[in-house]
Amino acid sequence: MTRIHTFPPMPLLADPPAWNEVHAVGLPPREVGRSYLGNSINLYHAMRANILVLGGVHGDESEGIFLAQLLLRHQSEVPVLPCLNPDGAMLRQRWNGRNVDLNRNLPTPDWKAEALNPRYPPGSEPGSEPETAAFLHAMDVVNPSMVLSLHSYGDSFLEVERPPDSLPDTINILADEMVRALKIERKNSVGYPTPGALGSFAWANGLLVFTLELKRGASHNEIFDILPIVWRFIARANGERFSA
Repeated sequence: MTRIHTFPPMPLLADPPAWNEVHAVGLPPREVGRSYLGNSINLYHAMRANILVLGGVHGDESEGIFLAQLLLRHQSEVPVLPCLNPDGAMLRQRWNGRNVDLNRNLPTPDWKAEALNPRYPPGSEPGSEPETAAFLHAMDVVNPSMVLSLHSYGDSFLEVERPPDSLPDTINILADEMVRALKIERKNSVGYPTPGALGSFAWANGLLVFTLELKRGASHNEIFDILPIVWRFIARANGERFSA
């Protein structure tokens, strides 16, 4: 397959685990879709819950895939979709197998047909990608009011897609406790427009998104060490029902 972008994939943590298969915990997966190249996209704990954990939107951010796998292997009891973009993980690239940035492809009011940056190609139309359809299916199955999306970046931070004064105190407390425990910054925005992204989708649909950006290139041990903090946040957030 010829890549249409000149950007090299960012360094991977290591070979990613089997992207959407978690045999060790004996959980039956629910296939919510298949990728452009035919890989299964699986949801674990396919039940109604207040929060959905989402990993692997970008294939070159294996840190998030690894943390999602750890959550499952350590008995997370909330729904987890460990890798939305198995083709990207296989190809070691940000985009899916059709060279689309899945975090610019969601059906949102601000979706744009032209990429604001060549790194973020949005696809031919909103929701054009099978992986996007799989995510929307998972949302229908779980019906969450919140999503924790696991990514990686140069520096670790937690992006909460709404300003603190618009959120219940209980949710602000949860977010602030996690950033203090992880010794990272809390942000309301990544700092540039992201049409067609999960945050825009959340605003349009009355959801709340937490985007945890792990440090790119973090070691397995570093990610394993933060597992209890993230697990505690998820478990407590699942007891809250966000209402816009």
